[in-house]
Amino acid sequence: MSHFSLANRTSQLIFERYRSKIRVSGYMLCSTPISSIVAGFGAIFMYMASLTTNMNNFPPKHRGKVVGILDASFSAGPALIALIYGVSFTNGHVTDEQNQNLRGFYFMSAICFCVIGLFGMLLLHDNPFDIEEIPFNQLQESGNGGKDMNHMEIIREGDVTGFKLIKTFNFHFIFWAYIFCAGLQLTFQTNITTYLKSYGFEHYSTLFTTLNPIFGVISKFAAGFLSDAIVHKVPRIVVLFVFNIFQTITMVICIFYSNHLGVLVLAVVGIGMPNGALWCLTPTMLSEFYGMKYFGRNWGMIMFGNAFGGLIFQRVFGWIYDESIGYVGQTVCYGIQCFTWSFTMLAVLSLCALFFNAGIMESEITLYRRSKRK
Repeated sequence: MSHFSLANRTSQLIFERYRSKIRVSGYMLCSTPISSIVAGFGAIFMYMASLTTNMNNFPPKHRGKVVGILDASFSAGPALIALIYGVSFTNGHVTDEQNQNLRGFYFMSAICFCVIGLFGMLLLHDNPFDIEEIPFNQLQESGNGGKDMNHMEIIREGDVTGFKLIKTFNFHFIFWAYIFCAGLQLTFQTNITTYLKSYGFEHYSTLFTTLNPIFGVISKFAAGFLSDAIVHKVPRIVVLFVFNIFQTITMVICIFYSNHLGVLVLAVVGIGMPNGALWCLTPTMLSEFYGMKYFGRNWGMIMFGNAFGGLIFQRVFGWIYDESIGYVGQTVCYGIQCFTWSFTMLAVLSLCALFFNAGIMESEITLYRRSKRK
């Protein structure tokens, strides 16, 4: 299942959690992907409208905080909805999905969509900051008399999109690092309950599907505020690079020890935290590198690419999982051998993303040092 939007994460988690046991009519099998796509397109309009409007409404020096807070709210939603589903719609049938109230859950989701859309129409307005305010790329670090230039004083290309954007190396570094990281993170997140079932920890399903976005909320706050605080001295990409190192190490550990509950908890943290940093810092850097004029178009292009990347990675995961089942007619794979190669794939993807991050970091540090010399 591809990831058409961040806000569509909830429906993906719910469907992926119960797909192994649900036995329904052909209509339900057809309508579930269609409803997810329709809901995803509706959610992405809300996401992009609120994100771009608020990024334009606040001074650029607060952009990391603004994106972090907004993205944190997008992660808090799935955490809350997953908790509500586990408490109110399972009807006490934790392992018997056929007796859970999925229809009531979708009805509640439809009401929430309508209410949130109306609130957006009434309350979301374009109130840009004072046009006379000094742009962020001209601000100087306070306390030094204007002698030293901060990181964001690096001369950039301005508003860029289209073919000119595609020709820049840094855009490809951002694009592919995001595709690899977001794809592997989505693959892990939508299969959390598959791991738990395979290892006999299925009774922790609600806990894990709730904890995962909670760690995303925490890291989005942390990444946004931290990157704003140190951007005068340290490029934002360094913060993302550190998170991705943690992610890579976690995936390597999971190759050998993912059948331990403690390691699965570590994996939830090791995926949730970098996921939050990725969704906070990637759009922030994209807007700073290539301007806000075409930000919606540029960010949408990257997210659209992630839809195909996520689809491919999950197809590969599913193929590995099916091939690991030892008996004909069995639909569930048990044991660590079911995920050894898929975790290897995730570790390699994370390592590749690190190399792309390093490319951006080298370019940013070079530009920063050059500006300091000037």
